[in-house]
Amino acid sequence: MFDGMPATQALDVIPVVDLRTASSGEVADVLVDASCMLIVGHGVSADLRQRMTDVSIEFFDLPTPEKERVRWDGLGVWNGWQPDGAADPDKLGATAPNLVEWYMAHELEQFDRWPARPTAMRDVWSEYYAAMAGVASRIMRLLAEAFDLPAEEVAAWTDHQFANLCVNHYPPQAVAPEPGQVRLSPHTDESAITILTAQEAPGGLEVRMRGRGRWTPVTIPPDAFLVQAADLLDRWTNRLVRASIHRVVNPERDVAATAQRDTLVYFHFPALDTVVAPAPSCVAATSSTPHYEPVVALDHVMQRQEKYAGPPDSDLDD
Repeated sequence: MFDGMPATQALDVIPVVDLRTASSGEVADVLVDASCMLIVGHGVSADLRQRMTDVSIEFFDLPTPEKERVRWDGLGVWNGWQPDGAADPDKLGATAPNLVEWYMAHELEQFDRWPARPTAMRDVWSEYYAAMAGVASRIMRLLAEAFDLPAEEVAAWTDHQFANLCVNHYPPQAVAPEPGQVRLSPHTDESAITILTAQEAPGGLEVRMRGRGRWTPVTIPPDAFLVQAADLLDRWTNRLVRASIHRVVNPERDVAATAQRDTLVYFHFPALDTVVAPAPSCVAATSSTPHYEPVVALDHVMQRQEKYAGPPDSDLDD
C-alpha cells in the first residue's frame, strides 16, 4: 500500500518508467508526484504506431465533404469526426475555438462511423485499440496493488474497461491565431488514465506537474508513451493521484504554416456503468474524508462533455 508522498522529481523532468521492471509502488510514486509519466517497455511495436499515424493522416487529408459523412451526430459519448474549431469555445474555457480536429472511436466491434477511405483504417485502429487496452490494464493493475484499491472493483477498470481511441490532428496555421487562441486549451481529461504518443513537431503538448508552478514542454521519445492521470483516477484515489493539467500550444509563426502535428490518444475508463467512489484505503491515507461523491462513470463523461472547461480545481498545483 502506498503510504506517503515521494521526494519531488527534478522540476522539468517527466519521470520515465520501464513497465518491464517497475514495481507497483514505483508507478504509484511517480503519478502521485507528477500526475504523468513516460513509459517504455510497453510492448507496442513502432511499426503499429507508425501504421496508426499514417492511416489517420490519410483520413484527415480527405476532402471535408467526405469527412462530414462520419461527423459526430451530437448524441452520446464523442465519436466520429469533429472539424477544426468545431468545439464550443465557452465549453473549453477558451476565448476562441481550439485549433484541432479529431476522430474518435469506441467499442470497435459495434462502431459504425468508419469512413469509406482509407480502407485499412478499421483494421489498423482495431489492432492499435487492442494493444493499448493491454497497456492500460497493466498500469491499472499496478495502481490497484499499490493503493490497495478494492479487489472486487478492479475488473471493471481492466478486463471490462471502456476506452475512446482518438487521433488529434493539429493542422498547419496559415493564418495567425486570434489572441488567446491555442491548439488545445488547458484542461484535464475525463478518463481514468490517458495514454498518448505524437511525432515530434513544433507547437506541442505542455503539462503542469504538481508543485512545479510552471508549464513543462513534453517530448515523447519514439519508443515511449506519455501516461497522464485523469479525472476518474483522481476520484478513485481520493486525490492521492491528481488529474494531469495540460494544453497544446501553437507553433512559432515562422514555422506555423507548415507545422502539422498528429497525436494518438487512448482515453481509458472503467466500464461505463461503474460507480466511482473514493476507495476506503485512499480515504484513510489522505484526510479520512472523501473528496468526491460517488458518480457513475457514464454520467461523469456526459457531464464533462457538456461542460468541458479545464481543470476541476482553481489551484493548478494543488
